[in-house]
Amino acid sequence: MKHRMTHNDLLGRLPQERRSLLRELGNIADEGGVSLYLVGGVVRDLLLKRENWDLDLTVEGNGIAFARLVADRYGAGLAVFERFATSRLVFQDGLKMDIATTRRESYAQPAILPTVQPASIEEDLSRRDFTINAIAVQLNPRQFGRLLDPYGGQRDLRARTIRVLHSGSFQDDPTRIFRAIRFEQRFGFRLARTSVRLLAQAASTNLIQQLSGPRLKNEILLLFAEHDPVRAIARLAQLKLLCFLHRRLCYTKKVKRVVTAVPKALAWWARRFPNSVIDRPIVYLMALSSESSAVVVAAMIRRLALTREQAKNVSAGGNLVDRALKRLTNRGTVRPSQAYRLLADFSDEALVLLLAKQVSAQHGVRVSLLKRHLVAYAKNRAIKTALMGRDLQAMGLKPGPQYKIILGKLLDARIDGMITTEVDERAFVQKRLGLAGWG
Repeated sequence: MKHRMTHNDLLGRLPQERRSLLRELGNIADEGGVSLYLVGGVVRDLLLKRENWDLDLTVEGNGIAFARLVADRYGAGLAVFERFATSRLVFQDGLKMDIATTRRESYAQPAILPTVQPASIEEDLSRRDFTINAIAVQLNPRQFGRLLDPYGGQRDLRARTIRVLHSGSFQDDPTRIFRAIRFEQRFGFRLARTSVRLLAQAASTNLIQQLSGPRLKNEILLLFAEHDPVRAIARLAQLKLLCFLHRRLCYTKKVKRVVTAVPKALAWWARRFPNSVIDRPIVYLMALSSESSAVVVAAMIRRLALTREQAKNVSAGGNLVDRALKRLTNRGTVRPSQAYRLLADFSDEALVLLLAKQVSAQHGVRVSLLKRHLVAYAKNRAIKTALMGRDLQAMGLKPGPQYKIILGKLLDARIDGMITTEVDERAFVQKRLGLAGWG
């Protein structure tokens, strides 16, 4: 297919130092007698005028030998993955670059990693996931900037279409099912009609079940890390793909309201607590499963092989959040110390979900009340008692379980503003020692 632009148009969109580096690498490729190409997402994003400075290169020839040559020339760190004929370079300024050998892949079994053999650049592009990711730019000096687009990627970019390259694409690699949705939502594109049909066919088999937990989790969390996961989740539901997290996971109206409220809750949290680092994709997974039973959630955690921390968050997304919400937004007064005790075991992700659930209920007064509790709780997390266990011992109290009870009551009194100094704390303890006979 004829390209419509000169290399100056396309590679001119890269920062100057990146463009210079690519020219130098093209010269090294000529020295080594190989053809060198810029491939993948960076080419697509250059055509879309989107920023993406990930440099993925592929070599028609011995890519690992070329990568060693580049590493020596620039004093870059080098990691080699012989099985996939790829290398990763880390330059001294921190730039990371992947260099692969052009290859064909054959899948002995669907959903399992492929075997690899050398091939031409056209064959290499044919094994890519979608046409928009199957465009290359040559970097050798005489052809610097020459665009290779054998599968109509530019046409599909203009038509805002996600299209697989061949009918067995989703069978070869079922993670492409989730990548298709990711790119659809990221760019505001739509899957081509034939690709939707092929996706549905692949999803109706047991191919996705054959994906390992970590590979499925990786695709789901990457999808939920996109700019607008709400649309992505709705698309998963529309294409009946949520069942691969669990067959009883449903996108009910109530769940949809909670998921839709997450961006508002995240935005409020980021404004109020700018130093808090939130695992956004996990919050969306928590919201998506927030109305599911503990049995369904536990099975989903196992299927996705979630880490202990991720599992703890997702488990907290149901009953624990609901119970805390009920207590905190009831009409009766909740003391600051009571709110603190209710929320003490919650991660920040669970607190964001708590707010999203209340926002989704569209009860403005209760949302305001909950926000006040959250702000107060965040402040109260920093409060400590002046007295510690050794101080209680010095006051004549025998070590034992009552230490925890006394220090807990001291902290409550501090949080509620009943006491403010160490002298107050000592008086508080002495008084209760007399009343309760502790010790």
